[in-house]
Amino acid sequence: MRTNRFIVTLDDLSRRSGIPSLAEGAPRRRLLRWTPVVSLALALAGLGIEFLSTARQAYVGHALLTCSFVIATFCPLFGPLKPWGTVEYVDEWDRDLRRRAFLVGFATMGFAGLALFWGISAAAALGSWSASDISFRAMGCAFFLMTLYGAAPTLYASWATRPLDPAEEEA
Repeated sequence: MRTNRFIVTLDDLSRRSGIPSLAEGAPRRRLLRWTPVVSLALALAGLGIEFLSTARQAYVGHALLTCSFVIATFCPLFGPLKPWGTVEYVDEWDRDLRRRAFLVGFATMGFAGLALFWGISAAAALGSWSASDISFRAMGCAFFLMTLYGAAPTLYASWATRPLDPAEEEA
């Protein structure tokens, strides 16, 4: 049987990258303490720019919101919380941490949603926005809430647990 050199070369290159070894093992959960903070800071800046500027500059705020949403989407993938339907071992501590983190995250989303609702209503009344301006800002509010959904539980879980010492990590 003859092997294809091109396929073998591609296999060797993928093994060198380390991705197959990452896919075979269980993912290593990390404490992401500053990544969600950066994501939320970008989201707040983007929301502020979107609300306080004219229509043309509001696109800069929306771009910041989109970048923060992308960062917040990766937070649960690499953060300390194990996903709901995981094949990893989930004990009582993991379930309790996940429960507390999502309760804090959903409470944050609820309060932010109410504040954004009142804020967009007041800004639309005082700023005499058109219907397209209101819908554009409402879409920004939705991006902000989705950013909160990705970043807030990871932020809580990362700061609520203490990091392991290198000696404890190896044991």
